[in-house]
Amino acid sequence: MRDAFRCVSLYCTMIGFPPRYSTYASLSHRSTEERLVLFWLAAESLEWEVGTATPDSLTAFTHFSLKSWNEQVSIDFSQEEIELFSVSTGVQVLDFGRNRQNVIRLLRALHSIDAAIAPEELEAAIQERRHLIRPEGETVHLTRSRRVVNGFTQVFKPVKGYFVTPILIVLNALIFLITTNKWLFPQSSGWTPAGEALNAVGANYKPLTLFGEPWRLVSAGFLHANGFHLFFNMYAVMMCGIYLEPLLGRARFALVYLLTGIGGALAGLWWYDITPSLGASASVFGLFGFILALLLHKFIEPRERKALLVSIGIYLVMNLASIFFSTNYDHAAHFGGLFCGLLMGLLWLPGLRPTASPKRKTGFTVLGLAVCGIIFSAAYFLAPRDVNVYLEKRTKMDENYLMASGAYTARTNEERMKWLKNYAIYYMDENLRIMDEVDKLHLAQDSRRQNRILRKIYTTQKQLFVWNYKTLSEGKNPYDTEILRALKQLDSLQQQLDY
Repeated sequence: MRDAFRCVSLYCTMIGFPPRYSTYASLSHRSTEERLVLFWLAAESLEWEVGTATPDSLTAFTHFSLKSWNEQVSIDFSQEEIELFSVSTGVQVLDFGRNRQNVIRLLRALHSIDAAIAPEELEAAIQERRHLIRPEGETVHLTRSRRVVNGFTQVFKPVKGYFVTPILIVLNALIFLITTNKWLFPQSSGWTPAGEALNAVGANYKPLTLFGEPWRLVSAGFLHANGFHLFFNMYAVMMCGIYLEPLLGRARFALVYLLTGIGGALAGLWWYDITPSLGASASVFGLFGFILALLLHKFIEPRERKALLVSIGIYLVMNLASIFFSTNYDHAAHFGGLFCGLLMGLLWLPGLRPTASPKRKTGFTVLGLAVCGIIFSAAYFLAPRDVNVYLEKRTKMDENYLMASGAYTARTNEERMKWLKNYAIYYMDENLRIMDEVDKLHLAQDSRRQNRILRKIYTTQKQLFVWNYKTLSEGKNPYDTEILRALKQLDSLQQQLDY
């Protein structure tokens, strides 16, 4: 019976998206129904979870282990030759040969079962499983059976089902090249755009975005701080596009990308007053949020849903965990984009089902856009808007702090005592008075956090000036312990402020 199998390897892929291995086999002595059940038995013998079975195909999922990471293994019986392929699910870009091993293991199990099974046993297995076979089109799959990206250049090549995604990737890359062009922006480098370039091109900066330049809500999503930032975001866009664009179509996929980016930018305006933000991360989290909404409902084939939840869940947890380890990310935009993606996924879900009519699809698409429009309008016009007054007061407090520091440049003890008494302590009191005014402003959460730290800094600095003055006036050093403690506290507070 070994000669009944003719396996021709097409390719073994370790790099590409999705990572995939494909081969052909022949069971010419068996009927289509017998082939289906034999592969079904082989998958069960490997303890794989059989997902969808149709008259012409079978889909199973491996377990999450060192040997396999929830790969999707499919068999197509629609042609004379049987096509087998194993494809990685989730966010994998390297399969380390697992897909090839999955196919080899399946073929070995199939050979053993085909050689040993008695005709009556096979007939019983067919009768037992016949009611589980479903017509084509009843189940939605996100994992693509064919590789869309097979080589670096194909990342940027629009094809059917992967058309808007490469355009978005190219657009982000071109804008990055513009912002790093030293002829246009001399302070930029080939790897990192200058801050002036990012602000000029359209970073999301609240004093500008809320006061005459709302287009920055869109433009900020196409800017990146460095090459690594661009690369990882575009990899995620490619991955989400391969999953979502065939399901949504070009227009709706582009809308999800843009609207979740805007939603993330608006969330940033509510969290930050004076910190510019940029990057496609909000859109990336939005796309993942949309996929998550589909996975949390009975929309995707159950086994595929489980496999994708594991892979994408790990990716989201790792990225969201960065909130505890890094301060260089706009976490508000991440959460805002994720929430918008979840919301759009839930609102559009009824219109995405295979049985939905065109009218129903259009209706739920319009509903989702209307809800987003209402939420975005409210978020934009109700956002805390005292930022310009706040900037003026922060500038004044910085000037006062600089003036107070003149006590440390005095040449004699008499000059230092005079400066401490007449200026340094006065300017700290003035800053504390300004802080009382600042507390009454309508500000974002991050500014309120900074203000609590600033108040502690000014209070501690004032006390430090008082102890310095007493040390000089009394001619003794009884306050050394207090001074050292205050200096240590100031250093800690400054680090928190920079955080």
